[in-house]
Amino acid sequence: MDTADGSLDDGRKIIEENDMFVSKKRSMHDSSFRYPVRMGEEYNVIILDMSSNGDSGVTKIRGLITFVRGTKPDDRVRIKITKIGKGYARGQLIAYLDLK
Repeated sequence: MDTADGSLDDGRKIIEENDMFVSKKRSMHDSSFRYPVRMGEEYNVIILDMSSNGDSGVTKIRGLITFVRGTKPDDRVRIKITKIGKGYARGQLIAYLDLK
């Protein structure tokens, strides 16, 4: 049964129907989330795919989708991060890398 202070007899508090479960996992849309890249940092990457409009190559840096204009799949390139958006980043092509 409920007690006068809103707790159950076993000490648990009653959760109102409109209260929602809040996950402890951080998402990219949470203000405490830290992106795996920073503006101005440089990375050596392999382009994995093309964007849907075909003007940029796509790679992942620590799981973050990154678009690089002027590249194509299988290119090994050095890029500089120029923009960080919600769930993605954009990189500028600096140089093509040797296939060694």
